[in-house]
Amino acid sequence: MADWVVDSLAAQASQAAAKGNFVEAERAYRKLAQNTHVVDFEYDEWIRGLAGVYRGMRAPREAGHCFVYLHQLDAARDLFVQAGSVLDKARTDELSKQHLAAARAYRDAGANVHAAINFEQAAEEDEAGKTWERLLAGQRLQDFGYERALVHFNLGTLAARRGGDRAAAARHHAACQRLLESVADDFELAGQRERAFDCYQILLKLGRDSGAFENLAEGYLNCIRVLKDDGLKFYVLQYYEDFVRLALEREEMHAAATLYREAAEFSARAGLIYDRHYLRRSADTWWLAADKLQRAGSPPEMVENAYLASIGCLSSIGDHFRVREAYRRLGALELGDKKQARFAKILERYSSVREESIDLAAFPEYMRQPHAYADVWYVDLIEWELGGDPDAVCASLIGDLKYPDSIRRHALLTLLGSLSARRAGGGRVDPGATAVVAEGLGSLQSYVALRPLERLWQEPDPEVQRSVLRAASQLFFKRSFNIVEDGLKQPPGRVREAALEAVRKLYFPHAFNRLAKIYETPPEGEGGDAVRAAALESIGKIHTLEAGEYLIGVLRHGEPAFRERAKKSLMALDLPDIVPIIRQHYEVETGPARKHLEEILSRRR
Repeated sequence: MADWVVDSLAAQASQAAAKGNFVEAERAYRKLAQNTHVVDFEYDEWIRGLAGVYRGMRAPREAGHCFVYLHQLDAARDLFVQAGSVLDKARTDELSKQHLAAARAYRDAGANVHAAINFEQAAEEDEAGKTWERLLAGQRLQDFGYERALVHFNLGTLAARRGGDRAAAARHHAACQRLLESVADDFELAGQRERAFDCYQILLKLGRDSGAFENLAEGYLNCIRVLKDDGLKFYVLQYYEDFVRLALEREEMHAAATLYREAAEFSARAGLIYDRHYLRRSADTWWLAADKLQRAGSPPEMVENAYLASIGCLSSIGDHFRVREAYRRLGALELGDKKQARFAKILERYSSVREESIDLAAFPEYMRQPHAYADVWYVDLIEWELGGDPDAVCASLIGDLKYPDSIRRHALLTLLGSLSARRAGGGRVDPGATAVVAEGLGSLQSYVALRPLERLWQEPDPEVQRSVLRAASQLFFKRSFNIVEDGLKQPPGRVREAALEAVRKLYFPHAFNRLAKIYETPPEGEGGDAVRAAALESIGKIHTLEAGEYLIGVLRHGEPAFRERAKKSLMALDLPDIVPIIRQHYEVETGPARKHLEEILSRRR
């Protein structure tokens, strides 16, 4: 918006408010507030003006939310008390760090998740425990296994913290584990692998907190399995790297060596170039395992098995110098004359071997990062308690300074639009206003917008559904595809067109497997090729090795109409690490695709 237009609107809003023409003033201020990119002092001035207008209109909730955005929380609290809005008042107490007052208000309003979290933050751990227990016993939670698991997790963690009550902590964490294992299976059967992945992430947390390597292993191995199923090859290797690091820290040498071997086998099957590197690391770790066994006074046969396992890895990569060293060490073990003579004879065969440099392409260092785990045991329960209510979700963002100002501003505008429409409609919101709310949720560009959009997607009005799809196209999360894929199943028309446009816009690393699924299994009937083309086009814009590998597969084995699209995307792919992989496929390719691969390589030199 041009500066002169802004100045004109600001003057119009101020003059209208001064004259008591609050409807015109509200319209002008809200139009100004659409300019969410402006500096703080200018934007804050508009919101202060808007708060004054809402006071004049006797709309205390709207005025209160304006003051929440400005972080004038005392003024906001007074207005919410005036409006009789208990939850808004509780939220303001929480923002003011008055956690005990917030907890009591939330509890009185039946918002037990929010209450329990605030009791914990107020260090009222007995009350927090009672509130979690009340939630667990309540009827609303009974049909939600995942959420019940999270409550058990929180109760177990609280028990361990508040008095070292190990028995209660173990009981709740065991219940959490049982539920998670059950619901993870259900999620996978329903095709919701990302939800199953969350379950396994919590098992990881249980393993980390309790020190139980079994829980840690169960969580990691299942995460790795889900990532394999999703075709996210490099995320698989990242999780192997993270798990091996933790195994080595705990001196679980046997497990670490086995994991390196599994990573090598996976790399080879996936056509990646890191298998030899992982075999070498497996061999190194078997030697560490042998050293540990010897220090512990373990039977020499166990040490022997470790060295023999290392020899298998070293032979696979042609490292005969280190094979010789392994046999030398085997010969020094007290394994009896017969075995010692056999190892000495084998050692003689390697007497002339010299150490040589071996090319071992290592997994890139920038990808070898330990993972941080989100506190889903709070976040997912809060999402469940809010129930996808667009107003409640927006209200939870407006004063939360951990979100950027742009998100807080869009949340305020979306909420004010909804409240104004509800006021004008006598408590009801028509489809046109609902569609505007959906578009506003998309502008948040935040994960928390997805649950409200999933709720609005159930509205039968096509205008609302198109708005929901346009909003989903701005939310770069795998979960966004749940709505988009439903949209693609609609009959040909404007709703399906909006879903197709969303496919074109949703390209980001974790979108890869969902886009690949759309490409491989498009909706039946008219327009399937257009859907496949859109999915492949988006895959081509994902600058990851998984996407590059997939495009190579389409180029080698896909239908002619899609091969050219894959070739064009590979030429434009800004990813130097893809070149060795293209060359690897070029060397084994004998069909028509060889010429295309050669052309790509020549262009990328």
